[in-house]
Amino acid sequence: MKHYLRKLIIVFISLYVAYSLIPTIKLGNDPKNLAFVIGSFFLASIFIKPFFSLVLLPINFMTISLISLALNIAIIFALISFLPGLGVEAYNFPGANLSGIILEPISLNKVATIVAVGFIITVVQKVLHILFD
Repeated sequence: MKHYLRKLIIVFISLYVAYSLIPTIKLGNDPKNLAFVIGSFFLASIFIKPFFSLVLLPINFMTISLISLALNIAIIFALISFLPGLGVEAYNFPGANLSGIILEPISLNKVATIVAVGFIITVVQKVLHILFD
């Protein structure tokens, strides 16, 4: 039970960080959509992700866990297809200056934005798994 609660918290935090960083993620007008998105991503990460991670284990070792990124992107694409309120639109990153590190403005199309969301979710999940374990 503790494992599932930890996994649910990690999913919630990773989705919240992605939603905060990429403002073009749309959850729809119904407040239930947030629960459906979190629940669906949680169920997918509990049942689907371990199966594919096990099947693709040799490739996962060789690519330094990039399979996790690919699985998160695939889960996001599937959730966008099946959940009517969820959507990701193109994103225009305005650029940033972080203590002398300049990030240039960039325009991401819809697919690149989904990849960016998957990347953010994967990184946050990996960091939280390291912190919680």
